[in-house]
Amino acid sequence: MQKTILITGATDGIGLELARLYAAQGARLVLVGRQAQGPVLSGAVLYCCADLALAESAEWVRQFVQQQGFEWLDVVVHNAGVGFYGRLPDQSASSIEELLAVNLYAPLTLTHALLPWLQRAQGQVVFISSVVAALPGPDYAVYAATKAALAGFARSLRVELRGQVTVQVVYPGATRTGMHAKMGITRETMDWEKFAPATAVAQQVARAIARRRPSATIGVANGLLRFAGRYGGGVIDPLLRRRRGADAASVQAPAAARPHCVITGAADGIGRALAWQFGKAGYVVTGIDVDAAKAQETAVWLRANGVDATFLEADLAQAADVRGVALALAERPLIDVFIHNAGISAVGHFAQIPMPRQSVVLDVNLRAPLLLTADLLRLGRMNAGGTWVFLSSLSHFVGYPGAAVYAASKDGLASFARSLRVASGAQANTLVVFPGPTRTVHARRYSPDNAREGTRMLPEALATAVWQAVEARRVSLIPGAANRLLALAGWLLPGVMERAMARMILAKVGERVMV
Repeated sequence: MQKTILITGATDGIGLELARLYAAQGARLVLVGRQAQGPVLSGAVLYCCADLALAESAEWVRQFVQQQGFEWLDVVVHNAGVGFYGRLPDQSASSIEELLAVNLYAPLTLTHALLPWLQRAQGQVVFISSVVAALPGPDYAVYAATKAALAGFARSLRVELRGQVTVQVVYPGATRTGMHAKMGITRETMDWEKFAPATAVAQQVARAIARRRPSATIGVANGLLRFAGRYGGGVIDPLLRRRRGADAASVQAPAAARPHCVITGAADGIGRALAWQFGKAGYVVTGIDVDAAKAQETAVWLRANGVDATFLEADLAQAADVRGVALALAERPLIDVFIHNAGISAVGHFAQIPMPRQSVVLDVNLRAPLLLTADLLRLGRMNAGGTWVFLSSLSHFVGYPGAAVYAASKDGLASFARSLRVASGAQANTLVVFPGPTRTVHARRYSPDNAREGTRMLPEALATAVWQAVEARRVSLIPGAANRLLALAGWLLPGVMERAMARMILAKVGERVMV
């Protein structure tokens, strides 16, 4: 039977070579690209012009597929990608937004839109990630974060769609395509002409797709590199950090100044506990929250207990508010500790949760920290020797079927923090925290079953552990012995933990949606 295959980013590089390969095999193709005219290929080839950097692009593609009368899609290959090479402070907000839109938001939104066609064929959705998803990328931190997020999303979605649609992640290495020139990389900086040609890589990608395995790394050397990145970070990252100068000069605050801690999502739950913990340790605290009433209540309580606390009202789902926070912090003392704590979720089967709501999860949990960190670096607001803290999730180790987009955001955040740590050199520390279930309103809202709420970690205990880790200048924290055991099990026995998480979450969620 003739296969119907949709490929994004099909006008150049790996996508174009895949299109040529499948066209020669007689497949019926739907090619998606931003250029006005598609590639000239023989056979049953249709071209959909869509700029995946635009939010409405997924709907354009969905309508195109529907209008062409397709009843099913056998394979959807999310290949389109853009990049940026250079220091994070030099990357503009618009560039960060474009990378997130094309590399992450578009594949997720398009998968959501095309799932009915894939389910009719019991088809296959393929996400083209990169080996850099498992490595620190000090010169391409946002790119690495998007590719890590894509892999984290696929891991959880695979559990949800088992028996309906095959979900696969393919990890190519450096490939000779036009992307490097578009990113402005000179041949002196990186001789991309020596990379594997796109034709050869596409052939290997096609073979991997045919095998339908959950994940595939292209090339033996890339496989070894990805393995080293995943399991050897404790050795690789410090070596890279020592060999690299800091990306941005930090500023030394006056010796007599009190340390300053900034916390997003500080009005309640973990954020409130962190504000209290750092406040009683002598920090001036600036909290950021969307809930003005709750922020005012927390600020009054903190001040009544001797904490010098100020709150900024901001909706971190809005890029303009993120920029406004950065400018407001430019008027505040230099920052000694910045804690990216704010986070939201959406729990339920991926196909049943409206995509606009899931996009807001990405906006708050991933886009805001990336934009705000870059802004603050450009403005020189981090004190010399300061610490960035990123609250990821235990889902980084065990997956989160039933909240695949949340899992994506937290995997992307962990990757970004790792790249930032290497890029900062000795001038700043970066701590990634992987909390498990915590006894908060947030956890209660998104949990499918609160019967064991009493076993969840208290936010005050988590805040104390974070403060101690900051003081010790640690780079990673999994708070709680039980959480560390779960993380180890997820690392060593991913399949077992994924099935366990499916029983714990998906089976209890049923048809419900919790947003």
